[in-house]
This record gives sequence, structure tokens and C-alpha cells, in this order.
Amino acid sequence: MLIVLWALFFRPVGFDYRSKVADPRWRSAWDWGLFIGGSVPALIFGVAFGNLLQGVPFHFEDNLMPVYTGTFWGLLNPFALLSGAVSLSMLTFHGANYLMIRTEGDVYARARKASLIFGTLMLAAFTIAGIWVASDMPGYVITSVVDPGALPNPLDKTVEIQTGAWLDNFVRHPALWAVPGAAFAGGLLALLFAWAKKPVLAFIASGVAELGVIGTAGVAMFPFIMPSSSDPRSSLTVWDSVSSHLTLEVMFWAALIFTPIVITYTGWAYKMMAGKVTNAYIETNDHSAY
Repeated sequence: MLIVLWALFFRPVGFDYRSKVADPRWRSAWDWGLFIGGSVPALIFGVAFGNLLQGVPFHFEDNLMPVYTGTFWGLLNPFALLSGAVSLSMLTFHGANYLMIRTEGDVYARARKASLIFGTLMLAAFTIAGIWVASDMPGYVITSVVDPGALPNPLDKTVEIQTGAWLDNFVRHPALWAVPGAAFAGGLLALLFAWAKKPVLAFIASGVAELGVIGTAGVAMFPFIMPSSSDPRSSLTVWDSVSSHLTLEVMFWAALIFTPIVITYTGWAYKMMAGKVTNAYIETNDHSAY
């Protein structure tokens, strides 16, 4: 919880405050805080996906009150930690490629080295996780008729746990193999471009790899969102966890209005930050540069 609070509240301002005092201890403390606040959430995101693929120990009571029956330490199981390694290495890989675009000299060399290391780790961990899922990991299958127009009720269905079920969507629709294919192709191309010192192409390719890795989990689990290992019929799917029509309508208009605004100011921010961060720039702006 402390890590989450740090990431939400202190990490954003940490980029600014670390340069306010010209003291190595001050900057080192903020650097460690930024490192923890950035790496731990990236790890936890993967751990969460790893637990979703295995099923989360929860169930709904007759009044639809959810009850979690697991423990915190139970979430830190081997496959979940492997998924966390995929997530952490993937995001570090992508970030290192972006850092190569923005830097030069020693920082560029360190970013390039990190890109090659973590890109290799991502592909290795993703491969092991894929073999694990395909070999003996149980998946979930809806065995009753689904009425998409019915009122959402997580208990109004039957679900079975079957070995290899997470591959069913790929078997029924072979074109979906292009999704994990994008993860491997993007990762390998990004490594090649990083080795060839072409950071822009490496960044684009690692972005494709990210989409492939995340998309692979989504395709495998569809239509499940949160499977239940303790009571399979309590598993949440895209049909019984949807919001109301009013909520969806409000969110549609909110997205229609605010998404262009977000894209505009984000594009402006990246335009203002374009170019290399050189030593001369940092020395000139030692109290304002991040």
C-alpha cells in the first residue's frame, strides 16, 4: 500500500524535487524513491495478470456480495512472479529505448545496454510463461448459454475448469496467433534496432511488443475478466460485469469530449520535451531540469 501511495502522490513531484537541493544525499534519496515507485507497480501489474490467468480465490454470495478467500502471500505464487518479471522487463525495455532517443554519451550507452538486457529477459520470460500456460495450466470455459441482453448476474451461468482452455480462442481463430507473434517479432526487431543504434525504430518495435504481450493475455482470457478459482461460476466476464446503460452513455460523451483534449496536451508536452537532454542543458538548468 505504501508503494502505491508513493507512486500516486510522491513519484510525480519527485522528478522536480530531486533537483531543488544541490546535495548528493538529497538526490540519491529521491532517486531511490523514484526507482521503487516506478519498478514495484510495474512488477505488481504483471503479478496481477498472472493471478487472473490462474483464477482468483473469491466468490459471490447469494446477495452478490463478493468474498475473497485467499491470502496476500498466496498472490505471490511462482507463475504470478514470472508474469511480474515479464511486465517489469517489458516496461524497462520500452523505457530504455525511449531514453536512448533522448540522451547521448554515457547515459545513452547505459540505456542501450539496459535495452538489450531487459529485451532479452522479456522474450525469455514471455516464452516460459507461454509454455507454462500451454502445457498444464487450467483455463475457464462457459458451458451454459449466454444472453448478452440479459441483466448482469455473475451467478447466472455455469463455468468449467479445463486444462489448456486458455488456448481455445487461438484454436478457433488461428488469425489470433498474430497477437503473440507481434510480441516476439516486435521484441526481436527492437533488440536488433537497439543493437544497430537506431533508437526510434527500437522504441516503435518495443511498443508493438508491448501490445502483443498484453493482447496475448487478453485474447487468451476472453470473455473472462476475473476468473474465480474457488467458485468458477462466480467468474466475471465481459457480459456480467458491464456497467449500466446510463453509465456507458455518460462515459461515451466524457470520452468524446476529453480524449481529444488529453491527446492535444500530451502531444504538446512531448513536443516541448523533444530533442536530446545534453550535459550542457542540464548544467544550465540545474535547479529546474528533471
